[in-house]
Amino acid sequence: MTGISRARRGAASGFGGVAALLMAACGGRSASPSRVDPNAPRLVPSSAAIVLETSGPPPSDTTVEFTTGVPRVIVLRHGPPENAVFAEVSFPPTAFRTDSGRAVTVELRPRPGVYGLDILSNQPLAQGASVTFKYARYFLAPARAREVFGSDVLYEKALSVGQLLPSTAQLGMLPSTRPAPDNLRGPVPAAGTYLVAAAP
Repeated sequence: MTGISRARRGAASGFGGVAALLMAACGGRSASPSRVDPNAPRLVPSSAAIVLETSGPPPSDTTVEFTTGVPRVIVLRHGPPENAVFAEVSFPPTAFRTDSGRAVTVELRPRPGVYGLDILSNQPLAQGASVTFKYARYFLAPARAREVFGSDVLYEKALSVGQLLPSTAQLGMLPSTRPAPDNLRGPVPAAGTYLVAAAP
């Protein structure tokens, strides 16, 4: 288990049916079922997702300019007095579609009151970028999370990094890992909004 504060854990019809019958009568084969990509994000309505909240001083918006082709890690911290790490955004040499040696500007805008981040870039992302949220100090489970999952511990186990899809009002729950206790890492396939959340 992670290091959350011990005090807090405690039948066919219509034309389609006719077509299927005709194919069977003629010895035809039905189309093979479509294959589902096991790595595709699970889509949930954003209204159903329970986003992890934070009680800590908010991190500041950050803009960083660097060169493509060179690895870069941007660290965001909560405000004083503790300045605890809020998130790290990592860009490997292959993170951008442009040629190496190009200047790139990345803007990181923390979402108020939650473990969430808007990640913007003036160059399109390619592969390998990731965000790691760190919630050891300021983990705050919403009351609804306890109602749905039964406890902070079970809520935390259900958490993953989600990518907000505004055009569909859905959250794509990305394959997430835990590189350390109270850390949750997810891929950043494109610029957009990323949230730490769980869905029933």
